[in-house]
Amino acid sequence: MGLLGALFGGTVGFMLGGPLGAMIGGALGSQTGGTVRTSGQIGGNAHRAGAAYRTGHDAQSAFLVAVISLAAKVAKADGQVTDHEVRAFDTFLRDNLRMPPEERRFAGRIFNEARDSAVPASAFAAQIRGLLSNQPDRLRDIVTVLLQIAHADGELHADEERMIRAIASEMGLTDHDYEQCKAFFGGGAGGRGASGRPSSAAAANIDYEVLGVAPDATENEIKKAYRHIAREYHPDVLQSKGLPEDFMEFANQKLQKVNESYGRIKKQRGF
Repeated sequence: MGLLGALFGGTVGFMLGGPLGAMIGGALGSQTGGTVRTSGQIGGNAHRAGAAYRTGHDAQSAFLVAVISLAAKVAKADGQVTDHEVRAFDTFLRDNLRMPPEERRFAGRIFNEARDSAVPASAFAAQIRGLLSNQPDRLRDIVTVLLQIAHADGELHADEERMIRAIASEMGLTDHDYEQCKAFFGGGAGGRGASGRPSSAAAANIDYEVLGVAPDATENEIKKAYRHIAREYHPDVLQSKGLPEDFMEFANQKLQKVNESYGRIKKQRGF
């Protein structure tokens, strides 16, 4: 189910409430030329309501709207959103999520609502934390997607990184979680050589960061971490835990990266 089907079919704009629901209502209102009201479950109420929306299409819609809304805030981290950033976001939706034009236009309206809203990124992050607090893998996925979007112009700017780090923290993720997300772009905590590419030592560390383990982890710890990720990124598990179908290509790319890192570690360790 794509974005529009999830939103209209699950009526999550009316059920979700809070700042994310307001973004849907605003986007629907701009589409119809009117105003669409959503429930007013903001702040703590949104957290209490979260248990009802942690699975199924409502959770998938919440994930999508959170990514779009937070991407808008990251794009505005330096005080303005450039045409280049808007095009990069639309290109990400087209190439990475395979969204058709109609759905990209609706996603663009949510993006604009969030960009122009006075609601801070921390409010979006706090609500999605309440909705997906029992699914840390999905929270890490959001951070990973935000980093991927921020990298769409070929560079992660300092203001963007500060914003994404703050979002990760607001969602309850640790610095270790953030570095694991960042490692998927070859940009983990390790250093880089003169060429700008990771040094061999840094590249090896990135492989461990991708799996979320320390370089001195035992063989059993490495295998356990790999099995956990492989299980979490099985298509049936992903959909049951709130990752929209639009993001399946992203999930496949992430699992491929995990497999590659695991393969290199196995070869290096000889197991």
